[in-house]
Amino acid sequence: MKKAQAWGIDLIIATMIFSIGIVVFFVYSLNSPSDVKDKFQILTYEGENIINSILSNGEPDNWNENNVQKIGILNNGKINETKLNRFYHLSENDYQKTREIFNTKYDYSFIIEGYEISYIGKEVNLNALNLIKITRFIIYKNKPATAYIYIWEE
Repeated sequence: MKKAQAWGIDLIIATMIFSIGIVVFFVYSLNSPSDVKDKFQILTYEGENIINSILSNGEPDNWNENNVQKIGILNNGKINETKLNRFYHLSENDYQKTREIFNTKYDYSFIIEGYEISYIGKEVNLNALNLIKITRFIIYKNKPATAYIYIWEE
């Protein structure tokens, strides 16, 4: 009889371990999609803020690397080549400062089709765990063009 009782205890313990495993799996499965959705929403929000800032006049209106408070490349609704080049040089010289100005902890890359420089910011990491691309249609050099902001988390 002792052997039967020991086997019964083993069965109870195995059932408890199996039940705990099932509960952990379901809790993880239910929480995981919301984490992805939250990350997507956060990256989209951050990307929208960055591209809206870039496609503005900036602050002060005639900003430079020393006095910039808000990076913007427009003047009177058109892209200002001087501001665009200042943005490029600022990101090359002090990428971290541009992230601080944009108030983001994520990496970004700004691209305008037809601009001689392929990207401003960091080179896009296509292997990043979370990567968002936001597209805007703009006028560049008096022609329709497309601007992209990529934002990702390493």
